[in-house]
Amino acid sequence: MRIDRRRFLAGTALTTIASAGCLQADDESESGNGNGNGNGDSEPTTAIPEDPRVDEPPYEIKEQPNDRDEWNQLSLCENMSADSDLEFQMVSAPRADLLLSNVDAETDAYAVRALTSAAEVREVFELGGDDGGDGSGEEPEEPIDAIDFAENVLLVVESGYGSGSVTHHWKRAEATDRGVRLHGCHTTPYERTDDLTARHSVVRVERPENFELARVSLTVDAERRVHFNSTEDVVAVDPT
Repeated sequence: MRIDRRRFLAGTALTTIASAGCLQADDESESGNGNGNGNGDSEPTTAIPEDPRVDEPPYEIKEQPNDRDEWNQLSLCENMSADSDLEFQMVSAPRADLLLSNVDAETDAYAVRALTSAAEVREVFELGGDDGGDGSGEEPEEPIDAIDFAENVLLVVESGYGSGSVTHHWKRAEATDRGVRLHGCHTTPYERTDDLTARHSVVRVERPENFELARVSLTVDAERRVHFNSTEDVVAVDPT
């Protein structure tokens, strides 16, 4: 297995964002926040802002019924296209060093990191022992640092803050001229816990021939879809 061992410089500081979501690029960074372009070229040194940052979901989102039995917690993704041209899969992962842990819990914040080597994975996740077991007696999954990074990229997506009962659901992954774009939504459980936490998910995505960055389009409610990418560190969005 060929492993790309480029240095991972994970961004841990909140990128300065205006209330409208505009970015202040970090010109001092050597490599953004751990992104490569997959062909050995120099990596971007400034953030590439998403425009628009927020828009309306381009598909119908039906109003939820009041009946618990008819409630659909995937309503925000129900009519989203599932026509994916890249294979992808959510994977379980150990405790991670999350970027949003440094962000005030009142902030509407988002981040995605694109990990392209085993070394980068080890920078982000607290990996266990050699057997990867969790004490359950079940056959352990393949360790996430053993993924074939010649064929895959591992995305760590974060959004917060809000109820911990809300999770990410991913519907499709598509190749772009600069990498990949992942589309999904927040789940909408019938009853929500009243805690305040950041959510994160880990997604293995088929790596296109040319990879520079990962973009995410996340529908967070019936009227808002938020866009962010892996060059931006943490972005804050005006919730109004």
